[in-house]
Amino acid sequence: MSTTAKGSAFEQRVHDALAEELKNERLCASPKHATLHRRKSYHSRDRNAEIITDVSLEVFLPGKACPTLVWIFECKDYSGSIPVDDVEEFHSKLQQIGEDNTKGTIVTNGALQKGALAYAKSKKIGVIRLLPDDQVSHIMEFMTMQSLQRAQHIDWSEFPTALTNPDHQSRRGFFAASDNYHFGSWYSVLAHELSAKAT
Repeated sequence: MSTTAKGSAFEQRVHDALAEELKNERLCASPKHATLHRRKSYHSRDRNAEIITDVSLEVFLPGKACPTLVWIFECKDYSGSIPVDDVEEFHSKLQQIGEDNTKGTIVTNGALQKGALAYAKSKKIGVIRLLPDDQVSHIMEFMTMQSLQRAQHIDWSEFPTALTNPDHQSRRGFFAASDNYHFGSWYSVLAHELSAKAT
C-alpha cells in the first residue's frame, strides 16, 4: 500500500470513529448541531488560500449559521515518532484557520518525540494515540467480578510512555492527553475539550 493510501486509510479510521461517537451522542454535541467533515478546506487570510484539513468537526449553537467551534483533527500515520516541527506546523495552521474558535488535536498511530509532546501541551493541542493492532495485546481470561474491575481500571502511569514510545505494547489501544490531563476514550477527551471551550 502506498504512503498516500495508508494516510488516507488512517484519516478514514479517525473519521469513522468520530462519526460513531457523534451518531451515538457521545461527543457532548448533538448530531443536530454538529457536522463532521473529511478533507474540508478553510480560508487562511495569511496565505490568501485554502488550508485543507484531514478531519474537522463543526459545532453550532441552535439557530446560528456559523460554527461556534471548529475542531481540527490532524491525522499522522507514522511508524516512528512525530517531530516537534510537525506540531509547530499544525499550530500555525490552527492560528490561520481561526484562533478564537478553533481547537486542534493530533491523532496518530505512532508516537511523539518528547519535545513534540511538550510543545503540543504548551499550545493546548490535544494528542490522541491509536495503537496499531499488532501492538495491542488481546488477552482472554476467565471473567470474575475482580477481573471485570481490573479491566475497567486504567493505569494512568502508562500514558506518557504510550504517547512517546513508538514500540509501546498495551492491552488498550487508545491514549489521549490534553490540558495536563490524560483520557482513556474518545468521549472523555472530547467532553473535556467541549466543556473547556464552553467556559
